[in-house]
Amino acid sequence: MAQAVYTALTIGAALLLNPLLKLVFSREPPGSSDVTPAVYAFPSGHTTTTTAAVTALAVVAWRTRWRWPATAATGVAALLMALSRVYLGVHWPSDVIAGLALGSAVAMAVRAVTPWPQPQEAAEEIEGRADDRGDRGIDVVFLDWGNTLMVDPGLREGPMKDWETVEAEAGAAEALARLAARYRLVVATNADDSPAPDVRLALARVGLDEHIEDVVSSADVGDRKPNYAFYRTALLREGSGGVPLDPRRAVMVGDGTSNDIGGAQRAGMRTIWYNPTKRAFPEGKRPPDAVIRRLKELPGAVDRLAGDKARLRRRGRRREEEAAAEAAAAAARDLRAAAAAEDSAASAAAAFPGGADEATAAVTVDRRPARPDQMRG
Repeated sequence: MAQAVYTALTIGAALLLNPLLKLVFSREPPGSSDVTPAVYAFPSGHTTTTTAAVTALAVVAWRTRWRWPATAATGVAALLMALSRVYLGVHWPSDVIAGLALGSAVAMAVRAVTPWPQPQEAAEEIEGRADDRGDRGIDVVFLDWGNTLMVDPGLREGPMKDWETVEAEAGAAEALARLAARYRLVVATNADDSPAPDVRLALARVGLDEHIEDVVSSADVGDRKPNYAFYRTALLREGSGGVPLDPRRAVMVGDGTSNDIGGAQRAGMRTIWYNPTKRAFPEGKRPPDAVIRRLKELPGAVDRLAGDKARLRRRGRRREEEAAAEAAAAAARDLRAAAAAEDSAASAAAAFPGGADEATAAVTVDRRPARPDQMRG
């Protein structure tokens, strides 16, 4: 929203300022001797407005991966407009040079006075809207892709899904299987050449795709880690009803100290640094919440960060499983009792072909008095 307001204010300021300067300088255009204030030449209105607009767009794109293409396009567009005004004979060269300078200055000046949310402020804004119950539970585990879940030697070109051979990091499948039972797992990657479907295809080649619920790729987002815009998009996607996920309920796992740890920290998330090579963490930087050397340590690290809520969830699941097992055992006992009753009935029927009357007669007690010769002395 701030970027849209900034762009509109920049264009509006250029449109208002240019006519005022034309009146101040009152320069006639080439080949004209009798002109009105509306057609004064200095500075060039077309050049001023175009330069201001494209410079504003470049400023907006500066924090994204499109910064350099946007900057190049800005320069080309402004220069073409300036040259066209001179070529058409409606402006002096100094008119368009002034227009280029004025448009750039307007864009920079408006940027300086326009409120622009900083990463930490935006993270605090998200936290303020979230449910503030002091709950340390974790709902979503964001995972880096290259050299965290899958091996990326950095020597191959093209999408990983097309590589001749791919390899999962040691212990990745087991760690994801354990985590998926308790948390939502989301891949967050700077895979500029791999949109989400391609990332999933690569994960599927090593059997990891089944555990991943979502993929947030820079190829789709239009921004990269560690930029706040990338993490903001990830939190929005994993939230609900247009409200981003509370960053305190998410943890970022990765091997990059800047892209994964630093960027996630600025977004308000907790972090786990995957450091299999035992590197030293950069001095002066905020340390991660946990460090692991092997991926098999990851489920335990996430559970510890999740705190009591995770333990309660596990305890509740165990109770549910125990109750289900007890119910199944009771049902099995009932089935066995019913089967035993049926077997007894079948045995009785086989022993007394005459039916129930014969069976009853066989067990009737003879209550007549015993004869003297039958009595024992």
